[in-house]
Amino acid sequence: MAYQQAAKKILFTSVWRPIGPSVGDGESVGYELLHGQVTRAQGIYSPRVVHKQFSLDYIAENIDSPSKVLHYPSKARLRRELQKNYDVVAIAFVLSTSHHAIAMCQMIRAVAPKTKIILGGYGTVMSDEELLPYCDSICREEGVTFMRKYLGQPTLAQDQYVHPDIFSRMRIFGIPVSVTGMVFAGLGCPNACDFCCTSHFFKNQHIRLLPTGKSIFELMNNQRKKYPDCDHTILDEDFLLSKTRAQDFLDLCRKNQVSFSTFCFASVKALKQYTCDELLEMGIDGVWVGYEGKAAGYEKHRGVNIDEFIKNLQAHGITVLTSMIVGIPYQSDEVARAEFDALMRTNPSLSQFLIYGPIPGTPFYEKVMKEELMHGDLIQDRRQFYKQCTGFYAMMKHPFMRRNEIEQLQRDFYQRDFEILGPSIFRIAQIKLNGYLKYHNHPNSLLRKKSECFRQKLMTFLAILPCGILGPNISWKLRLSYSKLFIKILGMSNLWEKRYLMGVPVMLAAAAFTWINRKLNLHEHPFTRIFSYQGRKQRPRPSAELEYLSPSASYDSL
Repeated sequence: MAYQQAAKKILFTSVWRPIGPSVGDGESVGYELLHGQVTRAQGIYSPRVVHKQFSLDYIAENIDSPSKVLHYPSKARLRRELQKNYDVVAIAFVLSTSHHAIAMCQMIRAVAPKTKIILGGYGTVMSDEELLPYCDSICREEGVTFMRKYLGQPTLAQDQYVHPDIFSRMRIFGIPVSVTGMVFAGLGCPNACDFCCTSHFFKNQHIRLLPTGKSIFELMNNQRKKYPDCDHTILDEDFLLSKTRAQDFLDLCRKNQVSFSTFCFASVKALKQYTCDELLEMGIDGVWVGYEGKAAGYEKHRGVNIDEFIKNLQAHGITVLTSMIVGIPYQSDEVARAEFDALMRTNPSLSQFLIYGPIPGTPFYEKVMKEELMHGDLIQDRRQFYKQCTGFYAMMKHPFMRRNEIEQLQRDFYQRDFEILGPSIFRIAQIKLNGYLKYHNHPNSLLRKKSECFRQKLMTFLAILPCGILGPNISWKLRLSYSKLFIKILGMSNLWEKRYLMGVPVMLAAAAFTWINRKLNLHEHPFTRIFSYQGRKQRPRPSAELEYLSPSASYDSL
């Protein structure tokens, strides 16, 4: 393609709102990963975190041109913005929101016909024939490189990228409980699982946005200067796979005696390179692990008893979010339930259950199409197929189970996970207690410091645990265990830390209010967040705006 010269005005935007099942989208489509997928069956106990379209801010921070970023604009807000005569509008989307992106393109053509439209994100695995009638260019590569070329700006090496300041806030019962600094360490994954869109999108290559352990350490340290008690999430498909980068990071943590609290994505293959002590010295106290299917034969699981591996991590204070696949061809109903039961015996802190699905661009999709395994209605209606690319629909023929049986099995697993193990927020408290008890007298000073971090987090549960003891939909067995856990934490606390007990009435009231909100379906959609960037060469802090909207109002009318 012929790349354009630098545009005068650039607008980056996510898809508009409202989105979600309540407006006709597929299951799990929304603004939240935890509440939408992982803790979806946990009711009022589900942690709430709204995730912005992080990639847009990252790109805006690293181009020389001034730009504006919209996160979840209303249709009316986008229309007003388009009247400002932008030269380029870039839309990020995924397959399940592709119908929204196309509708946005149609609005842009009507309101600002001279504006060039770029489509980007994992949704661009759709064909040119499907997308180019609505846009001028398609980004199917790392976004900063693409946009700089498009604007006629010199290409930058990844180690020259500016990392944007992005923090997310977690709420429990509507009350803010933590701030998390987002760390964008890499894109793509060399594990190349046959179903994985993100791996194959980048041709099974790993792109290091933060190439060294030092660059990661310095960024996280800077985030803690802004929010001293913040946690961190490292966004990288398999962060720990590069032993050199991780060892560099570990050495700096040891040298500076810095104890972070970090969640990352990691395969068993990567994790087994380290001891639990080394992981905790790096501050890694939470990991997302692909449990997949035990008989699926993925290379990343080879030589490891994954059940015992998960138990060992959690015995050392490391929370584990497991992701199990439902509907793999070898799984009968009996086999899938047996694998689920084995997973439940590991007591994972959090669990995700997704249906094995063919996503364009993956080897599994090619196999399904070649062998004519896709359900006929989805072949005939591509729009419906894309809307169902969420992991919550059985889209292909299965040798043992019917379509509705696989989807019901998934629903059963989410519900049974909650009934057996209880809310994840309380499971995590027990894991942190494990870590504190294991390391509070450890000879390694950094691990003792980590145990103190565990203890400080446990103190906050003095305000939260009574909601599990007294709240709805909890078995008496779990209520008893929460009571014992509460007494243990109370016994560990000093007089000053007992101040958290004053928060019990507040949390109980907040839990009741959350219950009412859920019953009435209030506050279903987030506010629009707007950030203006002046360009890489100027690099002042981006200015932020927040568009406050009534949660019950019609978005089209505002």
